[in-house]
Amino acid sequence: MRHRSLKAKKLLDYWSMPHFLFGTVSALFAVTFSLSVVYMFFVTLCLAIFWELLEMRFRLRETKGNSSMDVLLSLLSFGITFILVDRIDANIQNHGSLLIVTSILFLCLNFFAWRARFEHDGEFQG
Repeated sequence: MRHRSLKAKKLLDYWSMPHFLFGTVSALFAVTFSLSVVYMFFVTLCLAIFWELLEMRFRLRETKGNSSMDVLLSLLSFGITFILVDRIDANIQNHGSLLIVTSILFLCLNFFAWRARFEHDGEFQG
């Protein structure tokens, strides 16, 4: 049992949440501005992969499984958000509000996570 939780910890870390929120922000952006879901899904995939390549370029320590999970979390979040928001709530004003709140949360979470990394907080070292 302990071995399985160690593997899960390598796949998911504190950095998983910003990746998940990125997918949410992307889906809300697509719904709010009535963009093609297929197009935005592809854009989300490309940006998530690009981000992981940047992390590798700057030698941020992550396991290969964690990098793959980060991309998958963005896509999973995109899908879940799109289904929930597009199907349940038809009020575009609410979509915009959700986009703003989620974007602020995404930016704040990234700010604090990057600050912790630059201050060499052991929990954020990958």
